[in-house]
Amino acid sequence: MLIALALAAVTAGYSERGVGTIRGWLAEPTPATSPQSTYTVPGAIRLPAVQYATDGGVCHGTAVTPDAQIVVTDPSGATIAYVPLGAGTLVDGACVLPFTLVVPAGKGSYGIDFPQYGLMPYTEQEIADLLDLTIG
Repeated sequence: MLIALALAAVTAGYSERGVGTIRGWLAEPTPATSPQSTYTVPGAIRLPAVQYATDGGVCHGTAVTPDAQIVVTDPSGATIAYVPLGAGTLVDGACVLPFTLVVPAGKGSYGIDFPQYGLMPYTEQEIADLLDLTIG
C-alpha cells in the first residue's frame, strides 16, 4: 500500500511537468508540443567554388538566387514556415548562405525544401536534436 501511494505521488509530480506516465518518467524526456512551442534551427547552405560568384566581398549562388528561401512543410505538404537565405560569406573556399528556421513543434514529421538540394524529410525528434543544419 505504501509503495503504491509513493508511486502515485511520483507519477502525479511528473504529470504536473507534462510527462504523465511512469513510462514517460523512465524514458528520455521529449520536448513540449503545445501550439506555442517551436524549434529554432540555425544552418547554412555551403556552395562549392563552381556554384557561386563574388561581388564586392559578398558571395551568391549562381543557381541559388538571392531571393531563395528554405521552406518547411508538415506531413500534408502544407507550408508551415519559410525563411530567406542570408547574405553569403566566403569560408574556406565555399560560399556560405546562412539561415535560421523557426519550426512549430507537434507536427510529427517535416519536409525541409532546400534550394538546389530539394525536399528532405525529418522527424520531429531529428528537428529537436539539430544544433546546426548545414547542407553542401
